[in-house]
Parts: sequence; C-alpha cells; structure tokens
Amino acid sequence: MKYLRVLILSLLPVAAEAVTIEDRRGPQDFQTIPQRVVALDWTMATQLLDLDLAPIGAPEIELYRDWVRDPAMPASVQEIGRRDAPDLETLARLRPDAIIGCDRSADDVSSLERIAPVLVFDCFSARHDNIAEARRIYLALGALFDRERLAMERLATAESEIAGHAADIAPDVAQLGTAAVVRLNGDATAWVYGSNSFAEAALESLGLSNTLPQAASRWGVALRPVEELASADRGALLAILPHQADPALFESPLWRFLPAVRDARYLEVDPVWSYGGALALLRHVRAFHAALSGPGA
Repeated sequence: MKYLRVLILSLLPVAAEAVTIEDRRGPQDFQTIPQRVVALDWTMATQLLDLDLAPIGAPEIELYRDWVRDPAMPASVQEIGRRDAPDLETLARLRPDAIIGCDRSADDVSSLERIAPVLVFDCFSARHDNIAEARRIYLALGALFDRERLAMERLATAESEIAGHAADIAPDVAQLGTAAVVRLNGDATAWVYGSNSFAEAALESLGLSNTLPQAASRWGVALRPVEELASADRGALLAILPHQADPALFESPLWRFLPAVRDARYLEVDPVWSYGGALALLRHVRAFHAALSGPGA
C-alpha cells in the first residue's frame, strides 16, 4: 500500500514553482505562470511571440501588420487601443493575469495594476545598451513562462544565422565598406539610425560601418533634414519601408541629386521594426542582407 501511495503521488500534477522577475521597480513575484497576458506595446508583443506565446491583447494591430510584420500577429489577439493610451475598459474585459509593457509612467502602472499584475521594463534608454537589454528582458520572460531553454536556443540560433548572413554577403561588404540606415519621414525629414540602435548593430554584424553615425540616444535615432542625406557619399543608403514621406519628395530635384540616389546606391528595405525585442537584430540583418544582395543592389 505504501508503494501504491508513492506511485499515485508521483502521477499527480505538480504545481509550478513561484518565479521572481526583476523589472524596472525591482523583484516582482508570480506564484503561477501567467496564462492570459496583455502586451502594451509592439516591443513586448514581439518578445512574447518570439517565445511562441500569443498575447490575448495588443495595441494598434493593423498598424503592427504594416510596420512590424514579423513575427506575425495571430488573428486571436484582441485590439486594446493605442500604444500610448490603451483602453482600460477593454483591458479589464480581457481579464488578464499579467500586463507587460515598456517605459510606462508610474501613474500608468498604478492604473493598470487595478486590473492585473504589471511588469514594466525600461526597454530603451541612453543609459544602457538597448540590444543587450532586449536580450536580458527576453531571457527574464523566458524564465517567467518556463521557456528559458527555448529563449536561449532562439538566441543561439539567431547568432549562428547572423554569422551565416555575414559570411554570405562578405564580398559585397568588402566592396561597399559602409552603409547608412534611414526611415523617410514627412516634412522632408528622415530618421537616421546611429549608436544604440538595432539598425547600426545589424550593420556592424554584417561588417559594415555607419556612413551617417549618430550619437547614442534613448532610441538610437536622430531626426535630420533630407538634404543631410547628401553626406552619404559612399556605400549604400538603406531606407526601411514603409515611407511616411510625401510622394512628391521622390520627384524633387533635392531627391534626384542626392549622391546615393544619383549613383544608384539607394536601396529600399522590407519592413522591419527597429524597436522590437531580442530577435530584432536578426530581423534587421535578414532585411539588410536581402536588400544588399537583391536585384536592385
């Protein structure tokens, strides 16, 4: 009988151990693995999806599908409103057992905690390396959801794939030597990526220097007038889609006489989100590799 009791006990489900996760405020305790999770922003949505976890809610889903695309947002995910101001009534109706977001104010966190436990991370800051912090958060979420091994495997696979892209494109890189990455904005301006950005880290991973270096900042990007793109007088000028520029810009003398445009060194890059999670670096490398080795290169 004693052995029978031991056998029965061994077959009973074991409750998951409590997990403590460090967020911006310090240690946060979870007694069980959250099952119904809301992502307050696209950064956290990508981190969850890259752990094979679909949030029950996320913001601005249609825009996500235009600007982020990969990882794909499942049809099951419910719209919660704007990234900077989620609809609290919608959140409450979803009955989450965890709400996860980046860079939220103390007042926002206080309001959200009336609905469910909150994890809030400083994802982007001039005081830290954004790429390293994305990896740290990804591994922390892996621990919370009992997917730490998966997270480590995904990161290792990403490093291996990045090395493969770099080796494959090495002859082109030797010829180019340098590149700049921009997003074309309205009012004849462009966001130019520099230090502390996934875009510059991807260039470096491929062996390219940044033709238009920018000082390290919270977002790793600086808004510049389009005419400053004339300084990209060598290497490729990579413009990430979709554009927000007025279509008339592309017919203007200013545009046509930019050295990169005039010399056919201007290349468009398929949409990739520059403020994503840990695997955003790999996605930038893939996108840049495709642009630099494609028919337009």
